[in-house]
Formats: sequence, C-alpha cells, structure tokens
Amino acid sequence: MVDFNKEVEEMLSLYDTFPKQIQEGYKKGIEIKSFNKKFKGVILSGMGGSGVTGDYIRVLGLNSKIDIPIEVVKGDTLPSWVNKDYLVVAISYSGNTHETLSCARQAYSIGANVIAITSGGKLEELAKKNGSPIVSINKNYYPRTAIAELVSSALGALKAQNINLINDNEINEAIETLKGTSRGEGLNIASNISDKNLYIISGCGPYELLANRWRQEFSENAKAIAKSELYPESAHNDIVVWQLDQMKNTAFILFVPDEKEKLCFILANLLEKIYKKQGSTLIKINPRGNNLFSKLIQSTLLAGYVSVYLAKLKGINPTDTSITGEYKKSLEKANLN
Repeated sequence: MVDFNKEVEEMLSLYDTFPKQIQEGYKKGIEIKSFNKKFKGVILSGMGGSGVTGDYIRVLGLNSKIDIPIEVVKGDTLPSWVNKDYLVVAISYSGNTHETLSCARQAYSIGANVIAITSGGKLEELAKKNGSPIVSINKNYYPRTAIAELVSSALGALKAQNINLINDNEINEAIETLKGTSRGEGLNIASNISDKNLYIISGCGPYELLANRWRQEFSENAKAIAKSELYPESAHNDIVVWQLDQMKNTAFILFVPDEKEKLCFILANLLEKIYKKQGSTLIKINPRGNNLFSKLIQSTLLAGYVSVYLAKLKGINPTDTSITGEYKKSLEKANLN
C-alpha cells in the first residue's frame, strides 16, 4: 500500500482551519458595499465545491424568515425568469469555472446586480470590469477544503444586502462548535467503515444537504463509491431496494434529525431498523450545535476528517482529483473557457 501521509496531513490541516475560515469569510462578506435595493430573489451560481455553497445558503434560506426565494444554478444558463431585479451571486473558487462565468455574463447582460466570490481568475476580472463587489477568498485551499469560508462569505455578503439568514451570535456559536470537533472523531468513524466498498448516506429535511456533501467528500477525498438517499422522497422509491438482503459489504451512514422534525424523526427510526437488517455497519451521525448553521458546518467538517482518514486507510491520495481536468480540457477544445 502506498504511503500518502504527507498528503493526508496537508488535507487535515486545511480542514482544521474551518473555525478561522468562518470568522474571516463572514467579515469579508459583510464589508462589501450594499446595492441598497430590495431584490425579487437571489440566484447562487457555482459548480463543485463552489456550487455546494449555494446549497447551504438555500437550505438556510428555507429555514429562515426571509420573504424572497433563493435558487441555486449548477450549469451555464440562468433561468429565463431571472431579470434585473434579481441578485446573482457568482461563486468560483478558481475564478475560471466556465459555467459560473457564463451565468455572470448573462446576469450583466440583463442588468442584474452581481456579487463575485472568488480567489481570482477571470471572474475577478469580470467583476472588476463591471464594478461589482468582490469577496476575495484565500488562495491556499483546495475548493472542498474552503467550504467554510465560501459559505460564511456568502452569508456575510447577503447580510450586507439586508438579506439576513444568520446573526453574529450564530456565527460565533458555529465557530465554537467547530473547535469542539476533532480529527479523532473522523478517524474513529473511518476505522469502522474502511473495510467496506459501498457507502449509503441518508439525510432528511435540511440534512439532505449533509447526505450529499458527505457523498461528495467520499468521492473526492477517498475515491469511494457512495450513494445519497434523500428523505422523505427516498421513502417513495430508493427505500424499496432494501426489501432484499443484498448489501453485506456496505456501510450505512444516517443523520439523526431533531425530534421536532417529526416526519424525519419517524423516518430515521424506520431506516435504522431497515439498515440493521442488511447485516452491515450502521453509523449514526448527530450534527452538533445550537442552530442549523452550526449543525450543518460541524457535520461538514466531520465529513472532511472522515473522508481523508478513509483515504489514508485505503492507501489513496486524498489530494488527487486530476480526472476532473479531462472535463476542463474538453471545454478548452470547444473554446468554452
């Protein structure tokens, strides 16, 4: 087995910076200029690690008291109903993501206000050319290890526009919760599932986001085959596969919802029984924190630790995502860059 200790330590050290990322990102975001405008809605455009930022903002928006919709675009085209009364937040860690640049250009063409969240590249150039606010992200990360700064920057930038999804106390509470999340927790979980070759990750309600994020982290860091089941929708389709006893070499990961989420709580109890009947490993994750943002970002940090240690235990380089370059090369050949 190849030893990737150096790469593993590099990744773990980057995930360790989550508390600092939250503090710095939020401050950067709230310091941008305000458009002094009441928006009809918010569009967050991004792909990959940058794109998942929009998922966090959307979930927080759905669970807040704001009176405008928040939509996420993961592609190169804005919806036809977006107009100059919308705020478009273009998020690209590298600043060179084709899809995000395309959406930003479309936003400018219709007269919409744009905020850029990036570490540089063409997006920064485009935003400067059009006089848009820019939240500059630290350049020394892999995009997936910069999630905390990307999300907190977006939250701060929206707050600067009087779109309040979070308050200062919740930010501070999230930072303290992150500080209480250890590498050891991740290593313990990874050690219990490292002999498996398939991972089923289930979340309900706001924790659908976590199921998807853990799947993505397992894919990028551990190169592990994972499937996310999103409840209650999966109770009407995906769940049927577990009628058969067929997944002996599978690890099931289940996010435990708050008891106040009655439907999700019922489903979690049912799933625990169903998964245990498969005779495979079941890991229950209890997101920690006193607010939704804390719970989401704490569980996200844990996903980083678990997936990196899983890579280490399987003898896999967690930093290598070179295959994604094939897609970028294809875009360049088609002059879509």
